[in-house]
Amino acid sequence: MFTGDADHAATNRRIRTERRDEIHAEDTNLLRGETLLLRPPVEADVEFAYSWDRDPELAAWNGRSPIKSSLSAARRDYLARWRDRSVKTFIIEVDDEPSGMATLYDFRKGGCELGIKIGPSSLRNHGYASEAVELLVDYALYTLDLAVVRGSTLSHNRRMQRVFEKLGFVEVGEGSILSRYDNRRYIEIFYERRR
Repeated sequence: MFTGDADHAATNRRIRTERRDEIHAEDTNLLRGETLLLRPPVEADVEFAYSWDRDPELAAWNGRSPIKSSLSAARRDYLARWRDRSVKTFIIEVDDEPSGMATLYDFRKGGCELGIKIGPSSLRNHGYASEAVELLVDYALYTLDLAVVRGSTLSHNRRMQRVFEKLGFVEVGEGSILSRYDNRRYIEIFYERRR
């Protein structure tokens, strides 16, 4: 969490960014934290992303059904999304293993949305989501020079709510969505973090 220029300078010393030649790397950096790395996706990451998107628990937290498409169809979709220049997608690596995905998207009005998932259930509740979100926020606000990062989560996803609150996001409203997962209506909570 940043509380001013001194904290930002300390974070910049801790976070090292590097250029990398990957799918859309000419404008995407590696983001290094204390225990994880955010890097651009490569084709070898498709099977990991596919397994995460088939996880019923992860899907339910987002009000979605686990994907049912074949791996080859999903591969085409992932690679197309990862090449989309209007989205910045990162693979979260823990101990040199792909462990989740983080995305910045919907760049508008001086800001963007963020999304994150930690794939393996054994890595959840270890602070990796908080560290990844902190890296994304720093990148969006101080490298991309955006004014605001927005996020949302469903009301039953207390883990993500705690991540937002811990990192200084402010709740700015809520809405209702109809879940494609179970055809039920859920409350979606919206958050913002301003520079």
